[in-house]
Amino acid sequence: MDVKDLIEDLQASLTCSICLGYFTDPVTVNCGHSFCIGCLGHCRVGAQETLTCPECRAEIDYGRDLVINRSLQQLSITTKMLRPHLVQALVGLSTCDKHGEKEKLFCEQDHRILCDSCSLAPEHKDHQVLPLEMAVAKGKEKLLETQNILRRKEEHLQEAWDQAIRSEARCKKYALNSQRLLISEYDKMHQILWEEEILQLQDLKQQLRDNMVKYERYKVKLSQEIQSVQRVLLEVEEHVEGTPSEMLQGMKGTLDESEKLLCQEPEIVSEDWTIFPITGLREMLMIFYRDITLDPETAHAHLVLSEDLKSVKYTSVPQDLPNNKERFVHLLIVLGAQTFTSGRHYWEVEVGEKTEWEVGICEESISRKWKHSPFPEDVRILAGCRHQGRFLLWNSQDGYYPSAPVQKVGIFLDYERGHVAFYNAMDRFLLCSFPNKAFQKPMRPCFSPSLPDEEITPESLIICPRSTQ
Repeated sequence: MDVKDLIEDLQASLTCSICLGYFTDPVTVNCGHSFCIGCLGHCRVGAQETLTCPECRAEIDYGRDLVINRSLQQLSITTKMLRPHLVQALVGLSTCDKHGEKEKLFCEQDHRILCDSCSLAPEHKDHQVLPLEMAVAKGKEKLLETQNILRRKEEHLQEAWDQAIRSEARCKKYALNSQRLLISEYDKMHQILWEEEILQLQDLKQQLRDNMVKYERYKVKLSQEIQSVQRVLLEVEEHVEGTPSEMLQGMKGTLDESEKLLCQEPEIVSEDWTIFPITGLREMLMIFYRDITLDPETAHAHLVLSEDLKSVKYTSVPQDLPNNKERFVHLLIVLGAQTFTSGRHYWEVEVGEKTEWEVGICEESISRKWKHSPFPEDVRILAGCRHQGRFLLWNSQDGYYPSAPVQKVGIFLDYERGHVAFYNAMDRFLLCSFPNKAFQKPMRPCFSPSLPDEEITPESLIICPRSTQ
């Protein structure tokens, strides 16, 4: 075996069979095979600790069977640095079979290495012929540039992969949360709704399965694109590290395939969900309807109440009101006149087309002099806003999340259970509910129309009258 073959065998011994590159942070498993620790990590499915060896399929315990191979790492680094110099010293210039002269030129049109006599042949008369050293330098520059572009492409695709994983996790979390909320709602309702509950849960699971299929297909496509980029990257690296003859004669196909890959962009995947309207929901809640009115003694000076104390809106000119201890000084809030210390209660608020609003309940003893929005444990608020053409809801448990626009909000309070829930009263489905936590003090409804949009006339928050429609 000649020296060149020995060098190539050494390179093969120091190459990871997963990424096909020199070892990076290699580990040796119990069956004796070695891999990059990062490559082996990609072979895991989810958070499972057990996987199989990519070489012999032997079982590997990821947490116990990995041994860091520092000697193999150092040998890989040294060989990678030395190989180009060793190969260059061994290659030299080839000899033309036809003329017996050294082949010192390269024809760019035919991608052939030529001697001086070959370059004078008629078939190369109008071709661009360069000295071999210049052609090598030019070719290597193109390959290195392509290598950098492909690496950026790989990073871009990997980011898309990571985003898909995060979106998939959020999708699962959303489905599980929706399942919990549906079950909670059906616990309040009569046994005749049992069959509907089962059907709704089946629909939710089907939507989850459909979304999982969508993300699985998306991941498969991303995986294929990543593998294609990695394969072309490997070809580029082989050309760069190969002999000048191998590089110049083999790089054209690699560069063409690279251009095709760089033109592809990962598609954007979003999950699909439908709402879950509950039969008889609003009719059941209206049993606990309470006639809520606003307390003018608590209203901020920029809030104007209607004469019947059923609506509130923002005014840019503050009113001349007494600074009594009940009045909010900094926050645009007004409380309901009713105080709850027991029982179940329900009321509805029409928010219309307002760009921002807040409704909910708070402890009667809430400080009226806070300068910043409080949202402590004694305040349970649902807020809505329109932002960049989208409608968003906010609560202290889930933060912001997209939603269909809400025209009318229903608020349900079960004091004994420490339960508060918010509903879309028009379409009759749950918007959100808080974990049950016992109330320690009297509770009151609270309202805030928030600051109006600069281009929209301020609208009122209206407490709706009792209605069965």
